Amino acid sequence: MSKIGKSLAFFILSFCLLFPFVLGSEDYSAFGIIGDTSIGKDETVFLKFLGHLKKLRVKTFFHTGDVVHNPSSEKEWDRFLELTKDQFEFHIAPGNHDINSPRSLKIYKEKIKRPPYYSLESGDTLFLLLCTEMPGEEGRIGPKQLHWLKEELKKDHPFKFVFLHRSLFPTIFGRSFCLDRFPKERDALHRTFVENRVLCVFSGHEHIYSRISKEGLTYVTTGGGGSELLVGLEEYGGFHHYTLAKKAEDRYIFSVFDLNGQIKDQFMIKR
Repeated sequence: MSKIGKSLAFFILSFCLLFPFVLGSEDYSAFGIIGDTSIGKDETVFLKFLGHLKKLRVKTFFHTGDVVHNPSSEKEWDRFLELTKDQFEFHIAPGNHDINSPRSLKIYKEKIKRPPYYSLESGDTLFLLLCTEMPGEEGRIGPKQLHWLKEELKKDHPFKFVFLHRSLFPTIFGRSFCLDRFPKERDALHRTFVENRVLCVFSGHEHIYSRISKEGLTYVTTGGGGSELLVGLEEYGGFHHYTLAKKAEDRYIFSVFDLNGQIKDQFMIKR
């Protein structure tokens, strides 16, 4: 593509993303994505993220887990709920700092008032929130949840997005700490996604940003929401960030912002 073509494409993407966000949360045509916010330790990135959502009048966000820093901390969950209040609708794919025991799972359900994994539909889009931290099944998607997932994926939606905490294909910084701990199960899960036309999978756990593609399926690691970064080099994804998504007819446009409001990555998912 020529320089002029690249500049024009970037302008179109930026225009669609930033002007104007007036949609309500009920249609999910505009939403945010963040992961590893570590509420209870550092709120800086999360507060900037919420401020950006308010400015653009976006009322919905998806969280890829590790919302709080200390599992079972009711105080930290209360702080998260205080920050969001009635201003935002949120959906969480819980992480290992959210659920790491039966007790923390119980607290999670009581505070968030949702199951650890579920789905929601909006027009032609299916959103699936998975849990990689079910007690006794950490680092994998257990049989019961996998059966549920396969049934949900039978739904006929052109857009299918998955959110989970541990990535299927981690970077060099997260190897053996993500779903790659069980490679056969991981590969079967990837095959399930591909065969059922999932378009994009968002994860956290690794405190960096990364985007790769496997067999036409986009995998995004977005774990830079406030936790200490795994690496301080931006070329390796070592920067705090969050993502804003905007639907535009037959595609979703995703823009990744750093704390200075600069777009660090931008990509489209077409049906």
